Amino acid sequence: MDALGPLGVFLAVFISHVIPFAPLPGYAATIYYVASHSDPASQLLAAVATALGAALGKLVVFLYGYGIGKLVARDELLYAKRLFEKISKLGIDVAVFIFAMSPLADDVLYIPLGAAGYHVGRFFTALFAGKMVLATLLVFWADLLTGMLEGLFGNGILATLALVALTAALTVLVLRIKWSAVLEAYEKGGVWPAVKTALRSVVGRA
Repeated sequence: MDALGPLGVFLAVFISHVIPFAPLPGYAATIYYVASHSDPASQLLAAVATALGAALGKLVVFLYGYGIGKLVARDELLYAKRLFEKISKLGIDVAVFIFAMSPLADDVLYIPLGAAGYHVGRFFTALFAGKMVLATLLVFWADLLTGMLEGLFGNGILATLALVALTAALTVLVLRIKWSAVLEAYEKGGVWPAVKTALRSVVGRA
């Protein structure tokens, strides 16, 4: 990763975000880079490269549109349509920003928006802003935990590997959440049933 620097981070994150509904843990590249570069300038570059890679990757997903969405989303498109109807009442730009900075399954919003012909410039502006917030938090989290793990393991390489493994594990857990079931639980019972449904889907019981 040092050979490519921020460019390597950008490429890894971009590739991982191009695949709708099945992203690879591209943020591991960001974690690795931040763990190896503690100076503020490098960490700023890592955040920008991460945000730009994620935003451009999701822009590609946005451009897939509804037709390809049918092939990759299957029954989740029903959830996407319902979610889009709810979100549009709150303000689409705000919705894009919130989804971009959160662990929500954002493709279920972006594909219908692309199919609806939403303004590309407005979409990308909100998307990049959200991903920049997420990337900044990720860099801060990686830098903080790297110091803690180095103190625990006494070895920079082991600490970095442990941090990457932890990030990958958390990514897998988030990807296990079945958001269609979460939305259904929320509609029937509110926030707490939705949270319980999300947790059950993480452990494979939903």
